Amino acid sequence: MKLTISGKIERILFQKESFLIAKLESGAKISGNCLITDIDALEGQEVELSGNWEEHPKFGPQFVFEELNIKGSELYFYLTKVVKGVGQKLVKRLIAHYGEEELLRILDEEPQKLLTFKGIKEKKLSQITQSWQRYKEMRELAMFLAPYRIGQSIVVEIYRTFSGKENLIDAIRENPYIVTQVKGVGFKRADEMARSMGIDARSPFRIEAAVTYLMREISEQQGNSAVERSHFVQLLQEELDFEDEAPLVEEVIDRLVEREVLHLIDGHLAHTFYYRAEKGIFDFLNARRENPGEPILPDIDRFIEKEEEAIGFRLGEEQREAVRLLNRGTRVMALVGYAGTGKSTSAKMMLKLLEERYGYDAIVTTALSGIAAQRIHDTTGYRSATIQSLLVAHKEKEALPYDVVLLDEASMVNSQIFFQLISKLKEDAVFLVIGDDGQLPPIGAGNVLSDIIKYELVPVVKLTKIYRQSEEQAITLIADAIRRAELPEYRKPYIDFKFVDMSIPDYYAIRNGMNESEKKRLREEHNLRILESIRHEAVPYILEARKKLETKDIRGYLTHIQVITPMRAGPLGVENLNLQLQKLFNPDARHAVEKGLYTYKLYDKVVHIKNENMPSYSPEGFKRGDDAVDQRIFNGMIGLIFKFDPEEEECFVFYPNEQVVVRYGFDTLSDYLQLAYALTIHKTQGMEYDTIIIPMSFSHYVMHNTKLLYTAVTRAKKMCIIVGEEAAFKGACRRIDTTKRTTILQLLAKKGKI
Repeated sequence: MKLTISGKIERILFQKESFLIAKLESGAKISGNCLITDIDALEGQEVELSGNWEEHPKFGPQFVFEELNIKGSELYFYLTKVVKGVGQKLVKRLIAHYGEEELLRILDEEPQKLLTFKGIKEKKLSQITQSWQRYKEMRELAMFLAPYRIGQSIVVEIYRTFSGKENLIDAIRENPYIVTQVKGVGFKRADEMARSMGIDARSPFRIEAAVTYLMREISEQQGNSAVERSHFVQLLQEELDFEDEAPLVEEVIDRLVEREVLHLIDGHLAHTFYYRAEKGIFDFLNARRENPGEPILPDIDRFIEKEEEAIGFRLGEEQREAVRLLNRGTRVMALVGYAGTGKSTSAKMMLKLLEERYGYDAIVTTALSGIAAQRIHDTTGYRSATIQSLLVAHKEKEALPYDVVLLDEASMVNSQIFFQLISKLKEDAVFLVIGDDGQLPPIGAGNVLSDIIKYELVPVVKLTKIYRQSEEQAITLIADAIRRAELPEYRKPYIDFKFVDMSIPDYYAIRNGMNESEKKRLREEHNLRILESIRHEAVPYILEARKKLETKDIRGYLTHIQVITPMRAGPLGVENLNLQLQKLFNPDARHAVEKGLYTYKLYDKVVHIKNENMPSYSPEGFKRGDDAVDQRIFNGMIGLIFKFDPEEEECFVFYPNEQVVVRYGFDTLSDYLQLAYALTIHKTQGMEYDTIIIPMSFSHYVMHNTKLLYTAVTRAKKMCIIVGEEAAFKGACRRIDTTKRTTILQLLAKKGKI
């Protein structure tokens, strides 16, 4: 049975996105999700809450609410607290002049009428009407979904997902399963709602929704773009809570195959979304491989010797073979190699060769991340851009205006993004794929680089010889040993690698005499000691980084030192490391805004965490005071907060690799930005930093394997420091990642389809 309590919110104790923990004036603690995006606006507000009391194991009794309503005038609260720049005096005058009901009608039906009111101009009116309309629609949606136990945080996500969709409530009523498209809404939640609305358990409509949802989950969470049919039928029955309904499920699957929503390949099922991409990749690679162009130069060895003289470096035989292969006229090939094998040097020579035929301006290099794109530009000297910025810049054109496209760090690129890129290439363009298959597979479905290599879908040159500048440099050798699941010689003194041993003496003997709570306390205390050691190791590099910031070398500051860790939670997870490192990197900022988990400060290093259109400027346009334009800003971009505007409640972030300035409202900071002094290993893939520090703890053991550690170590350009437990490090070096992906590309390659 739900309870209802009322009170004034004295203080917001914690907030993240739409979730909050707060204290009422009565002293009671409350927690839950609400529709108000600017949670700080609730401080000092009278509220009515519906929910129940619960005992938190650490923080004691809390009132966990399912619904939060504003007491008094909701319109007054919203216009004065949530819509920025309106002000209490103006709102009071508006309500006094029109009355609340009439003002609501005007906002809904004829907002232009308010332009006659003193103090309201077009910009302010647009702010008021758009913001109020969003809130009003969310309130109506929340009221409709309330009987189905859909929390307010999910309501916000549903509204965001279907933003702009007309008659959203009617659409959900007609097909409740559309909410499975929303982040955070699983099939079970949508199914519970649909069943409450009277949908039959054996309805084909219900089974189709489960098929689509489950296929998407398997693809995006496990990376498999295809799944064995009988296994999928079994998983689907479990999802639908069917005991013996395989024939019914099979019947629905057959219909979906007939409609080409699903595709059947060699006993495996694939959703058309993934099939279209990987079949497109397969056809593209086949066509390019089978239709080579004319040879470029008659005497390739002479060209190589001339270029070797220019760079003062002699290529290895494997590198020479890559250039020779390209010279024969191949229009698609892959150059793969582990860290230190000279991929960049080879790529530069290959592009030099192609310049002989096509010219400098016809060549572009690209990569998934901004740092990777910048690096390939720095090492080759050719024009570079991220994949997404390349696609956006030329979205109106039928094809990219380049005769040569080189894709670097291809191991990061999932099948959807790979397909988007190749779909924009000229019919006769040369396409070079460069990558390291020792690294982690891409986030999302597919494993294109690995499949290309394994099934030789294009001519592949493998670089295996590691080039080492001196005996004191060991990053590449240590990384290569880890890749081969061998224990490297990590204890020797090197100028670019350091292992800081923070092992617990006689750990196993001590552990055997402890109960579970004592073991947990020992682990927590030891992780704090590792954290302190990381802080100690980081200080000299932070001081060096600050000098770069003082000289306005923003890119140098952001890439000078990076702490990377396998997980998000815990003392050695991303969130806590960021809080601790911020104190060292940026202790005395002039401006700061607390939002969610973090306090965002002037000159903080941050990472953008969503693919979203954002108000943006070129650096020159920002200086001139140009108006912002909407530009796609991508998950993983690393930047610097360089300006706060307290009056407009906005801050500005400069992303040096993408050469763009982005504006963020204070109320959305935690939605789009996180501190980036520490990042997960997955987030740093494709990036490179002068110095990296990696915590190594048994607390992360579930994540430890050779691919993860190899990827982490190879992010270091000049110095890699590992701080932690020796036994955990040894275990990670020997634990081979046995996860294998099943992809459409593999199945097509095995069958030899065209």
